[in-house]
Amino acid sequence: MSATHATTTASAPVRDDGRHDFDFLHGRWQVRNERLRERLAGSDDWEIFPALQTCAPVLGGLGNVDAFLSDWSRAGAEDGFEGMTLRLFNPERRQWSIYWAGSHDGVLEPPVVGAYRDGVGTFEGELEHAGRPVRARFVWSGISAHTAHWHQQFSVDGGASWETNWHMWLRRCDDDGRLLHQDAVIELRRYRLHPGRRDELIELFEREFVESQEAVGMHLIGQFRDLDDPDRYTWIRGFPDHTVRRSALEGFYGGPTWKRHREAANATMLDSDDVLMLKPAWPGSGFAAARQARAAPGAADEAAQGRILAGVCALNQAGAAGFAATFEREFVPVLRAVGAELLGVYLSDDTPNKFPRLPVREDGPHLVWFARVGDAAAAARLQADPLWRARWAQAEREALREPPQWLRLAPTPRSELRA
Repeated sequence: MSATHATTTASAPVRDDGRHDFDFLHGRWQVRNERLRERLAGSDDWEIFPALQTCAPVLGGLGNVDAFLSDWSRAGAEDGFEGMTLRLFNPERRQWSIYWAGSHDGVLEPPVVGAYRDGVGTFEGELEHAGRPVRARFVWSGISAHTAHWHQQFSVDGGASWETNWHMWLRRCDDDGRLLHQDAVIELRRYRLHPGRRDELIELFEREFVESQEAVGMHLIGQFRDLDDPDRYTWIRGFPDHTVRRSALEGFYGGPTWKRHREAANATMLDSDDVLMLKPAWPGSGFAAARQARAAPGAADEAAQGRILAGVCALNQAGAAGFAATFEREFVPVLRAVGAELLGVYLSDDTPNKFPRLPVREDGPHLVWFARVGDAAAAARLQADPLWRARWAQAEREALREPPQWLRLAPTPRSELRA
C-alpha cells in the first residue's frame, strides 16, 4: 500500500504505483537532528542540531531533490554542513532509489532502494562508514500533512542486528519559519505536584520541553497555572492523528532530551495520569491557529488579567448522544453574551491508546470546552449568570453523571494559547 492515495481529475488519472509516495515531502521543513556521535561503537551519546530542508519534484514527478542546510559542522570542518538527496522512482520495478551527498566530500553515495508498505518506507543498500562496509537502512514513518520522521540504521552482520544512528524529525513550516499544525487529537493533561514546586516544573518545561516535543510531531497548544490549586499544572498538546501521536511520543520519551531531564521533571510530580484524550466535538470546533508567535525561551512571567476558562463535563449515556449539539445551541450564546470568546469544544476520543506507557483516562465520555475571558470579573459574571446556572442545572439532571468541573487557568510565559 502506498503512503499516499491516488486521486483523479477530469483530464487524467493519477497513477498509484508508488511514484507519489514522496509527494508529501515537497515544500519547506524545519528539521531536528539527533545524530549519534560515534557509530558502531556502542555509544549512546547523541548530538542535537537543527536544519532547514526544502524539497522539489523533478522529472515530472518521477523524482525529487532536497537541500539540507545546517550550522552543524563535521569534525575538522569550518563551515556548516550541507547535504542533498536525489530520489528516483523506477515505474517498472515500482521502487525508489535514494542517493545522498554531503558538502564534506561532494560524492553521491550508492543508493538505498525500496518502497512504501502500510505508510512506512524502507530502503536498504550497501554503503561504507569509516572505510568499513555496512548495510544501510533508511526508514520513513510518522507521515502526515505537516510531519515526517526519517531514521538511519547500520548493520555490520548482514542485517542480523541494526544500530540506529541518526533521526531527522521534520515539521512543515511556512515562509516565515512558523510550524504548521493539525490537531485532530488533543490531550488535556493535569498534573498534581509536590507542594511549592510548580514554578520549578514550569521553568524546566518551558526551557527544555516545548521545542523538543514540537520537533518530533506534537503541537504544544497551551501551558497553565491552575488559579484554584497552587499545586496543579495543566497543559494541552495536539497531534495530527493517532499514528503520528504514537510516533511522536516514542520519539520524545525515547529521545535524548527527556532522558536528560526526566528525573528533574518527575521529582516535581505526585501524579501525572489525569489525562483526557479528546477530539473536536464538531467540524471547526477545535482551537484556531495561534494569533501570534510563542514567546522565546526565558520570557518574563507577566501577570495577565485575562483567563482561560474550561469546563470538564462527565456525560451519561443520554448526554453522550447529543450534548455537544445542546452545548452549541444553548450554552455558547450565553458565553458570548457575557463577553467570553469560545476557543474550542471537544469530546472524548475513545480510540485505543497506542502509547500505553502514558495512560489516559477511560472513565468517559466527556465534553470539554475552553473559553477566553478578559479578566476575573468576566469569569465571575459568567458563573453568576442566571441563564447559565439554570442550563447547567438542567444538564446535570439530564445529561451529566456528576456536576461539571470548572477550571480557571492562567497561561505560563511560553503558552501559545494566551488569555
